[in-house]
Amino acid sequence: MATEPSSPSTPRTVQLATQILQHTTSIESFLQKNGLPSPSFAPGTPPKLPLPPALEASLGAALGALDELNALLLGPMGWLLQQVGHAYDLCSLHAMYRYKVPSQLGVDETVSITELAARCHADEDVMGRLVQHAMTNYLLLRPAPGQVAHSATSTLLASAPPLHDWIGSVCEDMWPAAAHVVPALAKWRDGGEEPTAEPNQTGHNLAEGSDVPFFDTLARSPERARRFASAMGMMQTMPGFEPAAALEGYDWGALVVPGNSTDEKATATVVDVGGSAGTFAVALTDKHPDLHVVVQDAAAVISKARAELPERSTGKVTLQSHDFFTPQPVVGAGAYFFRMVLHDWPDAYCVRILRQLVPALHPGARLVINDFCIPPPGQTSLYHERQIRDKDIAMLAMFNSKERTVDEWIALVAKADVRFRLRSVVHLPASPLGLVEFIWGEEQER
Repeated sequence: MATEPSSPSTPRTVQLATQILQHTTSIESFLQKNGLPSPSFAPGTPPKLPLPPALEASLGAALGALDELNALLLGPMGWLLQQVGHAYDLCSLHAMYRYKVPSQLGVDETVSITELAARCHADEDVMGRLVQHAMTNYLLLRPAPGQVAHSATSTLLASAPPLHDWIGSVCEDMWPAAAHVVPALAKWRDGGEEPTAEPNQTGHNLAEGSDVPFFDTLARSPERARRFASAMGMMQTMPGFEPAAALEGYDWGALVVPGNSTDEKATATVVDVGGSAGTFAVALTDKHPDLHVVVQDAAAVISKARAELPERSTGKVTLQSHDFFTPQPVVGAGAYFFRMVLHDWPDAYCVRILRQLVPALHPGARLVINDFCIPPPGQTSLYHERQIRDKDIAMLAMFNSKERTVDEWIALVAKADVRFRLRSVVHLPASPLGLVEFIWGEEQER
């Protein structure tokens, strides 16, 4: 349903409320016509509303309007108090992770808070306070005073161990680091003659009293590394981050072998740099079986990936140990692909990584970056921009890195080698990610 234009004299709050009603009515109408359940906090509710693209846009508009209306109705003081309150929201979620609360409850079970505390081997008073805080965030349900039951969210956590790992990594890796961002800036980047942005000069380092980058911290703790890898795998399944968006957003089937002038059907190779377990590579070769994909990552990651690679990918996907700070060993590939890798590194380190590609490149080779692309100011609602800005602060806290605008991606790649030329930019639908494609050297006509 299109939003009706409002009179200039209509208060902004009324305009926003009208938009919310119109968009919500459109969504509910679609759900009812298709026999789909209305949104609910009850266990079994789908993790995400199953909406077509037009209604995904309507949902986004409703959420943006709701956020603005909330801020206006609270007023400056109320909004400020809400921001301060958010600092404590993760406490109850962290407790749910640490005490494994979702797995302590049966799907249809209602228990007393006293019983839940006993199952969790936790102090009853404190557990009761944390559980009731979680209820105010819709993480658990309160069927009656003193009782607790699963909500849609806690049921989801109980049924998806990787999602549980993601919550753990957020609460125990990222949250402590976020609290130390400003002290880290004061220590290493403010006021000095030569401020630095090293990956071991972060909020993470101050939070842990460590002098090594976060990835080295993980290497010293196998369980923590496992949890983080599981969490990152979980992100691949979240709305807007699925491999399908990158598969559809780029013409992978048109890739050719750079420098090849005799065999138009020669198999093009895609190098998935930092490709982890090969999730994207498997999806890519399923869709484009004529491609060959080389997945590169650290030796421990590749060793695990070999045990998990589907049999159907044998011969199409090659797993290779590689440190991307050393020269690229695959020479003459059609494309070198970085999916949510470079945002983990400060600019100077990204330049080093990209320069390692150059000796392996033939004219016409593609560099494809699938990563966050911060939209220009005003292009999206503040609500949606905040989701990306949150990720940017997380990168600062953990790695001294950043999320980048398209212009920043272009400038970064140019620093690595001026022979990289921008070829295309695709903003993926319903996703904060984009595809930024560069071509190296002189493109050959085909």
